[in-house]
Amino acid sequence: MKLDLNYVRSCFPAFQEEVGARTAFLENASGSYMVSHAINRLMAYSTVRVQPYGFNDILARAGEQMDAGKNGMAGMLGVPSDNVYFGPSTTQNINTLAIAAAKLMTPGSEIIVSEQEHEANAGAWERLCQRTGGKLTIWPINPATTELDLDQLKKLLNPKVRIVCVTHSSNVLGTINPIADIKALCSKQGARLVVDGVSYAPHNWPDLPNLNVDAYCFSAYKTFATHVGVMYVSSDFVGELDPQCHYFLTERQSKLMDAAGPDHASIAALAGLSDYMGESYLHHFGEDSMDLHNKTKRVYELMHTHEQNLCQLLLDGLQSLPLHVVGRSSMEGREANLAILSDTHSSDELSRMLAERGVAANYGNFYATRLMDALDINLQSGILRLSLSHYNSENDIERVVAALKDIH
Repeated sequence: MKLDLNYVRSCFPAFQEEVGARTAFLENASGSYMVSHAINRLMAYSTVRVQPYGFNDILARAGEQMDAGKNGMAGMLGVPSDNVYFGPSTTQNINTLAIAAAKLMTPGSEIIVSEQEHEANAGAWERLCQRTGGKLTIWPINPATTELDLDQLKKLLNPKVRIVCVTHSSNVLGTINPIADIKALCSKQGARLVVDGVSYAPHNWPDLPNLNVDAYCFSAYKTFATHVGVMYVSSDFVGELDPQCHYFLTERQSKLMDAAGPDHASIAALAGLSDYMGESYLHHFGEDSMDLHNKTKRVYELMHTHEQNLCQLLLDGLQSLPLHVVGRSSMEGREANLAILSDTHSSDELSRMLAERGVAANYGNFYATRLMDALDINLQSGILRLSLSHYNSENDIERVVAALKDIH
């Protein structure tokens, strides 16, 4: 079974727009195109934008649309809807989680943060340690491989560690980290595991029922929907945290990590993402027997294989050029997200020259400044990032390779 790319691209209005049709879009790690199903749900809610829930038909309908978005996301993740929380971004969600975790910290308590992290999953925990007298411990990368070593984590873990924070896959390197193994190590020491899945979820759907992590965060605007952060927190973990909601809502688990009034329309639009997964499953497999979580996983398997094949073509095309992939140079154990350095041009120059040739690919440190420092990469120019999505085509890869050959 192969991904039907014509079907996929027909679901994304960006490709029917003039600028979308003429652009090879390899900037997906910063934000993906939105699928039409989510756009339609967003427009349906926004047409009569009211405060949701109530006896009046208009209010009741708005509430139903909100519930469909939340329940759809929970169904995709395979978790109870009461454990799913929303915020304006993953950065804000992790900030909220860190504030809520203050009661777990005493002077001398430790939090471990990996050196691969986006600052969203590093700075919030560093600030928590500063407020509480805790110790922030960095789990360093192996500078030779750029990867995280489980043996090093074993040495860092001790009874004082309260929380371990790690990315599921690096937003710069594309490296996939072994979350299940990390969770097993954390559990032995009684430490909680917080996972940043922002760079993983666009390529591989997180299997939360089997990962058994304590918290998992990602951004829906990088998974083909609206600009909203999604956060799962397990029931036993959220029970240990300080509620971030109004005091009179603390008896409702579904409200405990709601730090502010949510964007109702953005949440309602998430039902469009579950619509897309359900429709894609039916289109490719021709039957409708699975639950939404497993449908999503099956569709993502097709998406992932397509992306991996495209990224291999990209790697093959780069071999003859004076370019270097930071991190793994093969597709094994990585996502379709490449960090590139050139021998002849700065990363910002490459990004500009690619744009002149119809290729969207950004440059910078992508808020992974601690990783850049560890790799001795200039924070201003950083790396050129080529990030793929399932709607990219072989033609996109041919265009970017041709553009890079022309530049060099």
